[in-house]
Amino acid sequence: MIKVLLGPNGAGKSTYLRQLMGIETGRINSAMAMVFQEPLLFDLTVFENVALGLKFRKDKTIADKVENWLKKLGIEHLKQRRALTLSGGEAQKTALARALVLEPKTLLLDEPFANLDIPSQLQLRLELKTIIIEHHIPTIWVTHNKEEALAIGEHLMIMINRQIVQEGALKDVLQKPASKEIALFLGIDNIFQGAVTQANGRFFFKNERIGFEVVALAKNNTWAIVHPEDIILSSQPLTGTSARNCLAGRIQALTPKGLTYNVTINAGETFQVNITRVSVEEMGLTPGKAIYLIFKATAVEVI
Repeated sequence: MIKVLLGPNGAGKSTYLRQLMGIETGRINSAMAMVFQEPLLFDLTVFENVALGLKFRKDKTIADKVENWLKKLGIEHLKQRRALTLSGGEAQKTALARALVLEPKTLLLDEPFANLDIPSQLQLRLELKTIIIEHHIPTIWVTHNKEEALAIGEHLMIMINRQIVQEGALKDVLQKPASKEIALFLGIDNIFQGAVTQANGRFFFKNERIGFEVVALAKNNTWAIVHPEDIILSSQPLTGTSARNCLAGRIQALTPKGLTYNVTINAGETFQVNITRVSVEEMGLTPGKAIYLIFKATAVEVI
């Protein structure tokens, strides 16, 4: 499993890894291996750098193990190259091979590709994720990049101000952030402040600008989240659907994002909605057009 430790710069993520590894106390955990942002290679050949840990262990199968991992990472042709002559990506692959050849029970990755260009990051991220999954290597992968976290993670840990403030399956954390602070850090759209009241056995979230039905009672001065993907746009008011909420609004902007569009709508509060390019064209959506936002009460997360 890949656990992603996600947090802003300065949150304490690297310190957390060093503590796990034992670097902070000087008692190194030999069951773990760690890869840093900088490759930290010695002025030796690639083969010699990868073999270092095995030499310390006095392993008798060094050549076979090193050759195996050089091949898996696609750098076997570089084995006699001096480490200081390598490109950034080649050097980081060498550092990864040096860690993986030790067959660690846990692999610790401290933003291993942060210093590489974007194409190299994407390629190496995919290669490493594939290796980790194929070899069933428990991994803690530190990043401040939310896009990277979503691409690699199965399990997400959020660290803010040196505290892990939420942990769980990736989809659960994204769908149900434990606090407004976490939701804002994750970049979740459509977060509104207000209060939840009860009437006739139903619950309603309200503030001075907007109101809609929810399914949970909460304390006053709470927050409600309506994920952009859970909102349906319609040219007509609510009909023939199980959704309880229908808000009238007006389109402010349409922003293309590849095959989809992000639609900004003023419906008392400003909403962000993600829809396909085809839907934009079929509905004739343009800035200034009146539109209805439809979503279920169960789609609203109250925090």
